[in-house]
Amino acid sequence: MEPTGEELTKRIRARTLPEAVVTIATRGGESVHPALEYRAGSVWSPSWAVIERSARTDLVPLWACGTTTVYSTGDGTFLEWDAEEDHPWTTFVDFPAAVRSLLTDLYEDEVDDDDLRAVAALLLPAHQVQDALRPEDR
Repeated sequence: MEPTGEELTKRIRARTLPEAVVTIATRGGESVHPALEYRAGSVWSPSWAVIERSARTDLVPLWACGTTTVYSTGDGTFLEWDAEEDHPWTTFVDFPAAVRSLLTDLYEDEVDDDDLRAVAALLLPAHQVQDALRPEDR
């Protein structure tokens, strides 16, 4: 069962993630920056289907791209999980690693460097921005 926007907001805030993540999850990434329109959409049915099917009550969906969602877990890691798969695609050790993956997607989409920096600054403390802007090796 999908929680209300208020319940989702409480769950994200309990993980002490940036307020921009609450906005992305509930209203879509374009609400915080136009560059996030496609890569970081609000969470919807496929995101909740993963939680129900996996019985992972510790998962909190943060943003989605198509049927793929990034989740915060109860142990402090972050998962990228496609609703059509039985297991997560990727496990990130922390939130900056999940953001780096998002920024790499945006980099591969040829998003302008200034927009990449702006998105990074919305999601991470200033001392973590530079590392997150270095694209992942894929």
